[in-house]
Amino acid sequence: MGKDRLVRLTIATGVFFVVAGAIGCSGGSGSGSGAGGGQSATGGGAGGATTATSGCAVGGSGGSGSAYTNVGVRLERGQATADATSFAGYDERVIIGEGGLGSDVCVVRFDLNRVGDAPAQCDVCLWTHLVEYSNPIVETDTNGVCALSDLALTSDAIAKIVGTRVAIGFAAHYQGAHGSARMKYFECTNTWDVDGNATWNETSKAFTYNFRDGYCNYGP
Repeated sequence: MGKDRLVRLTIATGVFFVVAGAIGCSGGSGSGSGAGGGQSATGGGAGGATTATSGCAVGGSGGSGSAYTNVGVRLERGQATADATSFAGYDERVIIGEGGLGSDVCVVRFDLNRVGDAPAQCDVCLWTHLVEYSNPIVETDTNGVCALSDLALTSDAIAKIVGTRVAIGFAAHYQGAHGSARMKYFECTNTWDVDGNATWNETSKAFTYNFRDGYCNYGP
């Protein structure tokens, strides 16, 4: 499907997925990031943006090649107060239990705040920002599964996310879709692409987003 995007309704969860095509970034830690693969939590690139890694495979069987037998779903979600000149909020890395139908078994929250201008050329974006992760808080860690999972959010892994940066933006009704999208700048291709569902209210400046990023097995 090339660069086409597909918005599909997943009946089991009642959540719209925004799937970005043909990103397929790999390297660095080998972790999954965004819609199609891994990017290192280090590096520069245009605008100095760096992308924090997630650690879970995108899609897949939810069991193949994993050391853990419980199948969960990896979610990235967040909210902020944002407009063309400001962004202040938080981002959460989440594992949802029971194949995505259960409750959160791991939630790690980071502050996410503007630190500069994003790379240019997001023609579909109403606004963009370079934002930085800081101040992590482990809000939920059922039986230690944040570390005991394919996400592998150990204390060291969490510490490595602190200070990493990513360029994000907001696109309303992207390519005519009913929903709107969070956009992300991918250094491996030097392009902007869809990275989850999003909403933004121009009056209140309230911005929210979520992206279910495939299966993520967990223990113990």
